[in-house]
Amino acid sequence: MDFFKKYFINPIIYKEGYNIINTSAYALLFLLLSLFSYKILKKNKIKIDFNLAVAITPFILSAIIIRVLNDANMIKGHVFVTPNIWILSLFVIISIIALSRLFEKTFRIPYHKIMFIFGFCIFSFLLGLIQINNYTALFYTALFLLPLIFIIFILKTSTENKFVLGIQTFDSIVTAVSITWFGYVEQHVLPRLIISSTGTAFSFVFVKFLVVYVSLLILDKYEDRDFAKFIKLLIAILGISTGGRDFLRLLWGV
Repeated sequence: MDFFKKYFINPIIYKEGYNIINTSAYALLFLLLSLFSYKILKKNKIKIDFNLAVAITPFILSAIIIRVLNDANMIKGHVFVTPNIWILSLFVIISIIALSRLFEKTFRIPYHKIMFIFGFCIFSFLLGLIQINNYTALFYTALFLLPLIFIIFILKTSTENKFVLGIQTFDSIVTAVSITWFGYVEQHVLPRLIISSTGTAFSFVFVKFLVVYVSLLILDKYEDRDFAKFIKLLIAILGISTGGRDFLRLLWGV
């Protein structure tokens, strides 16, 4: 219990950030839940495509906002922190997919449209609770992000690769801006190591850009196209979940 409290409970209660132990455990949990999700999608004959991405996006964004509302002390509870909020979100998304597929068979309405409309209503309500106080952070983020988005745009790669790379780049830019000018601290182990080793948070931007780009090119050569697309979707979700939360926190100033 002392071990569990030191490496898992205290980092959540006291916002100490991640350590090697809980990072490894959460990575394993993420892997297992990802495989479970993939099996569920395949069993229900749901294609890993743009429609699926559109369907789940409002729910991912809603989970991000709930996480930020917890940071701002507008709502409280350990269920609203990582990884609990994402485990809960996963089972909500799976449940909504199942219900949407049922409606699809009954009313002939595509499941992704039903999911998107329902999720968008939830997201719109939650978004109205977010406050924007830090317009300087918005300017800095756009200043560094736009040139990299242009570089991504002219890269000779697929549209889905550009989209995923853009999301991950957004995440790293928000991290760099938050740490460099607004006093935030990196909580994840590997980025913290890269930043401390180089002395600048912007080193993480270039390292992440290169790693994600190479990873996407490797996935393009993978024979199982559905699984490759699923991994790309996971990479995008990881980027938007951390980048979105950090960006909203930065704009709000919490």
